[in-house]
Amino acid sequence: MKSIQIAAIDHMPWLEYRHALSNGRVCIRLRTAADEFDEVTLYHACNYGSGDPWTRAQSVKMARMWRDGAHEVWQAVFLPGDPRLVYWFVLRAEGVCLLHDADGTRAVPEGMAGVSCFHFAHAYPAREKPQWARGCVGYQIFPDRFRRVDVPDEEPVEPWGSRRVANEYRFGGNLKGILEAVPYLRALGVGVVYMTPIFLSDTSHRYNTFDYYRIDPLLGSKDDLKALADALHEAGIRIVLDGVFNHCGLGFAPFRDAREKGEASPYYDWFFFGEQYPCGYMTFGESWAYMPKLNMQNPDCAAYFLEVGRYWLREAHVDGWRLDVSPEVYPDFWRRFRRAVLETNPDAIMIAECWDDSREWCTVGDMFDGTMHYVLSGAIWKFFAERSWTLRQFDEGVNRAMMLYPQEVQNTMWNFLSSHDTARMLTRCGGNLARMRAAAFFQMTHPGVPVIYYGDELAMRGGPDPDCRRSMTWDKAGSSRMLAYYQKLTRMRNDLRVLREGTLITHEVGKDGLYAYKRCGQDAGGQTALCVLNTSDARIQRTLLLPDELKGVRALRDAFSGRRLPVHGGCVMLSLAAGEGCVLVEEE
Repeated sequence: MKSIQIAAIDHMPWLEYRHALSNGRVCIRLRTAADEFDEVTLYHACNYGSGDPWTRAQSVKMARMWRDGAHEVWQAVFLPGDPRLVYWFVLRAEGVCLLHDADGTRAVPEGMAGVSCFHFAHAYPAREKPQWARGCVGYQIFPDRFRRVDVPDEEPVEPWGSRRVANEYRFGGNLKGILEAVPYLRALGVGVVYMTPIFLSDTSHRYNTFDYYRIDPLLGSKDDLKALADALHEAGIRIVLDGVFNHCGLGFAPFRDAREKGEASPYYDWFFFGEQYPCGYMTFGESWAYMPKLNMQNPDCAAYFLEVGRYWLREAHVDGWRLDVSPEVYPDFWRRFRRAVLETNPDAIMIAECWDDSREWCTVGDMFDGTMHYVLSGAIWKFFAERSWTLRQFDEGVNRAMMLYPQEVQNTMWNFLSSHDTARMLTRCGGNLARMRAAAFFQMTHPGVPVIYYGDELAMRGGPDPDCRRSMTWDKAGSSRMLAYYQKLTRMRNDLRVLREGTLITHEVGKDGLYAYKRCGQDAGGQTALCVLNTSDARIQRTLLLPDELKGVRALRDAFSGRRLPVHGGCVMLSLAAGEGCVLVEEE
């Protein structure tokens, strides 16, 4: 009889393991040790039917989905006859048949009598994510360094291209400059623009906000923001603002009042004053005295920022918020903020800035639609840039990331190669363009929203913050081969629904560096695409065995290059240069 790791069998009746989808279907997952079971079956029944549940249960074969070095995840997605469910699992391997229910794991009882069911009291459908936010191409702008036009002569700004990029140096990038770049963004295939903070401040990054109702005059005015939002919408592009509600700047009027008057100030409890803090009050980070932390447990403070959230959606026609340092803010504030945002614009989104496992913030759907997916970014950096991981380790990291969230959350995760807080990807890659292109290919063929950090498409370089915030190299836009490559990637992504909304399942992890993964799923309209990427530093030329969904066709089309690839014996012949990829779909 086969030896089984019983302790590795795991199901938690919550979060990513069990949830309802927006169309009423239910998704249930089970984790086991890798390569132990041949088949897993989910049994489910209505909680209120007559007779014992095991006498009237329906069965669903679970699909083997994702695996890391130690575990694999099985998944069943089905439409229940009644949303009030009970369920359990039966696992089979050679000579082994086990029951896993609320009491644990044991041999299957005769006739399944005495099953202790998991309960899903009522599988209420999740709120549907906005269609525009699912898998579109994103673009992050650091406004001070992106583009500038009509800067007043009296403004003391740095020359464009200056290497003095510290926070105290301002370059004068503005909203009119971004407006002028709308045709460029449209040609790049962008579907949503995210701007870092634009409100009144005395730094180039503006994360130390002085006035949440006033746009920094160096950037422009409320009318300029409205004009930009309207122009982007006309071009089919949405716009998301950066909400910094964890902390403010020293010039924020309530903080000035509280600091001056102490406990006599009505704003004193908007902050965390105390002798235990080096500067007399809690700050963002350990010692950044110029960014006092806000107290969202104070009802007046929370009410102020709830109205800030509503105001800019209402007055400037923006489409959502990216929320800074979200895990450090009082969680119930985010639940209230989400309700306020959706009451103002039901089609808006909220994206968290969480660098770690974000299930607490994203899975239930009562706070955020997704997060900046730095868990995935970390895997990309370790493999494509640092080469500190093998391809096998990278695939395990990708699979672990896929295990974390429901598919509908995966569709709205923001996936970055670089950001204003990190070294640029090309610099991480040591200037190796092939590795940069390979990472961009993976980013553009992964579930979620691939967000381009301004200038990465022009092969800009930059070290850690603040060097990653250099001014945009517009002089290279007319001749950049990297820009043409990005445009080709985004065109393919925008044309293929399966790349925007389907799941990801590993197909092959080659010892030669060939990495193949399927994009597929019910949310993808039934289509299957096989993404193949040469992650090595040398050309790969060999046959590739196709997945079952594509074996029986006469020929495949590479959606990236347009080439036709004949299928022989369930295989195709591939020749890929270092960093080159292809996306194989059934020939029309």
